[in-house]
Amino acid sequence: MVEPALYFQVLIWLAVLGVFFASGQASIFHPATLYMGFHGVVFVIRPILVYWLDFDSVWRYMGYRPDEADFIRALGVSSVALIAFVGASLYFGKLQTRFALKPALPLDPLQRRALFWTTLILLPYIAASIATTQNGGGGERAENGVFIQTHSTGYLNDAQFMLAPLLCAWLVATRFHWLNLPPIVLYVAYRSWTGWSRWTIVLFFLMIIFAYCWQQRRRWLPLGAILTAIPVLMLFNVLGHNRDLLKNLLTGTQNESAIVDIRPGMTVDEKRNLRYDTQDFANFDYLCFVVSVYSDAHDAYTYGSQYLQLLTEPIPRILWKGKPTGSPVPGRIDLRTYGNFLGLTVSLPGDGWVSGGWIGVVILMSLGGLIVGKCHRWFWNRSDRPIAALFYVAGVAMSPQWYRDGGISIYKFLLWTWLPFFVWLGMIWWLGGRSVQGSVITLRAGDRLRLVRPEPGGTSLN
Repeated sequence: MVEPALYFQVLIWLAVLGVFFASGQASIFHPATLYMGFHGVVFVIRPILVYWLDFDSVWRYMGYRPDEADFIRALGVSSVALIAFVGASLYFGKLQTRFALKPALPLDPLQRRALFWTTLILLPYIAASIATTQNGGGGERAENGVFIQTHSTGYLNDAQFMLAPLLCAWLVATRFHWLNLPPIVLYVAYRSWTGWSRWTIVLFFLMIIFAYCWQQRRRWLPLGAILTAIPVLMLFNVLGHNRDLLKNLLTGTQNESAIVDIRPGMTVDEKRNLRYDTQDFANFDYLCFVVSVYSDAHDAYTYGSQYLQLLTEPIPRILWKGKPTGSPVPGRIDLRTYGNFLGLTVSLPGDGWVSGGWIGVVILMSLGGLIVGKCHRWFWNRSDRPIAALFYVAGVAMSPQWYRDGGISIYKFLLWTWLPFFVWLGMIWWLGGRSVQGSVITLRAGDRLRLVRPEPGGTSLN
């Protein structure tokens, strides 16, 4: 039964893709575009590799192997999630997708001046964040496997993520001048040096591509952008095998534990699996595990209570020593009691399943599609405004992290991605666009106030 289910999985993805293009809304800027790509990689290609090439490293890591029913059920969950998400995003995001102005207007002097001061204000904060994390960051892992800040705060440690949107804003401000290349190279080198959070490199690349397409008024990727994705993905893969790659190259040391252990006598299939059967795109494997656990304990669904963490997460742990690790309402199931789930993610469809099974998947994915669909409409109605466009393209570039993780992690990413733009708007208001209160006029009931202006070519009396 697994093989027919895999064929059906491909057909469903192709059918939804056909509907997406037939809708007339398809473009690189539509949130469903990245979700279709995400689903195609982790829920179409990955299960095929798992089944036909016997990719099992993730099963062995978790100490779990799905039976045929769990495998097919996970395929079904992902397909229902795809239909609900894309369908809702198309319905609630429907409008004519066409740029009114070609090319995009440059930033005005006030916006450029405000961006300069925004950068000066935020750079010391970013530098302090980098310095703090280089000294360890003051964190530890809690009993439930969640990494928490005990001697510092995420408001300082994660502030360095503002570098990417700042660099993207300067690319737009300078119309992608080549002088932006050195700071971009330095940023990528720094992220490669740290090794961790390698997703920030890929998401930064997506942000640049979206911003470029917006400025050039392109609805789809140029060929050159597709070619530049190759070295980015290669770097992502290499860092997955060795987080200290750049450090080792510069210091001349070698991390033995990060070396791919290819031994004499290994078959071609074993060598291939050792290199490519990794956790990078294994969300299907995780989903099988999640579906299996919650199917056996269907009375333990969370009903969305994990999102209550949005109320507690903003409070720094250094101010609240007893702050819960995760949702303030703990679920009745701990995935760690069923297998090793440390460092793994449930994905957005898995989050829907955890919330309420099939109904939870439909509701959560439809709600997500509604939100991104409304954002899609908001973008096209303001696509000629540079800062509004940056808000949107930066948010869309972060969405793969949401699809991959599920839960509230996307809100942390958006906080640091959008904060520079909010500061930028504040500086525009402060430097030239702010309104201040003048005289107060009190009118009696029944009084009328008439506003007048001078005729064209005339003079006004003050």
